[in-house]
Amino acid sequence: MINYTRTIRTCYLAYCTQSLIVNVPPLLFTLFARDYGLNLERLGRLVLINFVTQLVVDALAARLADSVGYRRCLIAAHLAAATGFALYGLFPLLLPQNLLYSGLCLATVIFSIGGGLIEVLVSPIVNQISGHLGAGAMTMLHSFYCWGQMLTVLLTTILLRFLPGGLWYVVPLLWTAIPLATTYGFANSPMAEPRMSDTPTIPLPQLLRSGPFWLAVGLMAFSGASEIAMAQWASLFAEQGIGVSKLMGDLLGPCLFAVFMALVRMLYGKFESKFPLERFLRWGALACIACYLTASLSKSPALALAACALTGATVALMWPGILHRSAGRFPGGGTGLFGMLALGGDLGCSLGPWFLGFIGDRAGLRPALLAGAAFPAGFLALMMVGRRKEEGREEA
Repeated sequence: MINYTRTIRTCYLAYCTQSLIVNVPPLLFTLFARDYGLNLERLGRLVLINFVTQLVVDALAARLADSVGYRRCLIAAHLAAATGFALYGLFPLLLPQNLLYSGLCLATVIFSIGGGLIEVLVSPIVNQISGHLGAGAMTMLHSFYCWGQMLTVLLTTILLRFLPGGLWYVVPLLWTAIPLATTYGFANSPMAEPRMSDTPTIPLPQLLRSGPFWLAVGLMAFSGASEIAMAQWASLFAEQGIGVSKLMGDLLGPCLFAVFMALVRMLYGKFESKFPLERFLRWGALACIACYLTASLSKSPALALAACALTGATVALMWPGILHRSAGRFPGGGTGLFGMLALGGDLGCSLGPWFLGFIGDRAGLRPALLAGAAFPAGFLALMMVGRRKEEGREEA
């Protein structure tokens, strides 16, 4: 029997790489605004480029993996991530200032290609290796994204605090170590190919004709928007909207956000039998709405920051929960299913932060967060629609 322990550990490390791809750039937004005069919309556009690139890769990854194999795709993904981060650090030294933004966009595209492949390919591998463990295995995998996010925020903040102001580019250069280590891991671990599963494969056209499938895609979109909109803008909101220092804003905003999200995912992974997933998702969405409203409307800086951080707990199970639920309802969906769900999630991740930046440029960050409450509200609405349809089928 093949021992996949090293493979599982490498998958966990891959999600740490994914957290770098998503979370390092926004930690530099304040420096970009200060040193290069980038406004909120252009900063939001970097986030949009990140997730739109991942979205395009999501649509292509399943066919690519089935053609050349998961191992080669995942090695290429982490090499792309390392290359993108290296360019993110080197372009300030190589390009004139008027071309720097274009360079940042190009580097973002490169490491986002890696992020898209990781998002689509890692989840089905873990689902196949430990699928019998239920939702806990998936939430445990996604908890490593959170721990990676926490370490990303913490170490990046410390580095930016003690590095001379003009040396910020050292940070992405140092972070290339994680994807390079993961490249080695995937090159030297046994690989479970989900396309070789004994379960009959559901053709993609059949999935596309399924109403519950599109409901799951919509839930993923609202899940991604609810999570990433707050995670991406919490640091800048804390500094500009509340008035705390960048150091405290990073630690009390996105860092605590990641801690709460990681704790909920790990605890659910261990005690899932005691917490019905559907009920947890609905109450989490209600709590998420409350956090967005509190962050935007509270006059107390401490309460607003606490709401930003607690949002991490409320969104913790949305993404992995919908992935697990969908894998159970479409057991033959394979990589195509995960690719389409990731595409929906990344669509939300793309448009959510950009939408908040668009509103923030015109009305301020507080009104932007107020508008962000629409994301968990949309998630809750789709959950209720799905519940009513299930009850209707049961009665029929």
